[in-house]
Amino acid sequence: MLHLEQHQQPTTITDLAVWRYRTYLADRAWTGQLLNRLLAPALPRGVPCPTPHYVLSVYELGAHLWNASMLPTAMQLLATPSVLVDRRDPGNITGLGPEIERSLFASQWEHPDAVEFGGAVSMGLAGWSGVAYHPLPAERALTTSDIVDLELDIQTLWALSAHIQALLEAGEDPVMPRDYGRSYLAAAYSRLTQSRPTETVQHRLMRKAILATSELPERLRSAQDVLHP
Repeated sequence: MLHLEQHQQPTTITDLAVWRYRTYLADRAWTGQLLNRLLAPALPRGVPCPTPHYVLSVYELGAHLWNASMLPTAMQLLATPSVLVDRRDPGNITGLGPEIERSLFASQWEHPDAVEFGGAVSMGLAGWSGVAYHPLPAERALTTSDIVDLELDIQTLWALSAHIQALLEAGEDPVMPRDYGRSYLAAAYSRLTQSRPTETVQHRLMRKAILATSELPERLRSAQDVLHP
């Protein structure tokens, strides 16, 4: 796992969305080159260096100009930025133009599949493309680390279950190391889906919303079913 930190000053959410999709490809390529340089000397001859498959992007917004009536729409767009860009050419992502973003704000646009969470101390929104969170009284709300830690768990398990599914669809019998087999997936499913006595209401609401939009529980169940006991 690599951590890459960058600082930007976008003027619109569209600018942020374009930067996100463009850097997704560039960051994966950069990571692949770095891994190849670091790991290639230690790998047995003929064994290829692993290729990065996923980039978890986290944006911590320092300041904004949205008023109270605009903030819900801004949260929707931050969680689902794909509505602001043209992705038909993955190598040349472009913004749809400032008029599109203005029209979405004017209509108070909401994604039909996004799930709200938060309550009295924050505004939270989970969608297929991302999660947006705005603390109100910050001392009682979730921290960035709370959100990132959960997302890392979910994305790691997503990658593992997707790997098992890919082996199955390729006609291979999925075989996992003993420590990461069916029992591991069952334990991970339980930890993610069951509330803990010390878990805060904020964390429980966030976890349930992200799991509902990620489809990870279903994937974990499917991965368990195809692995041998």
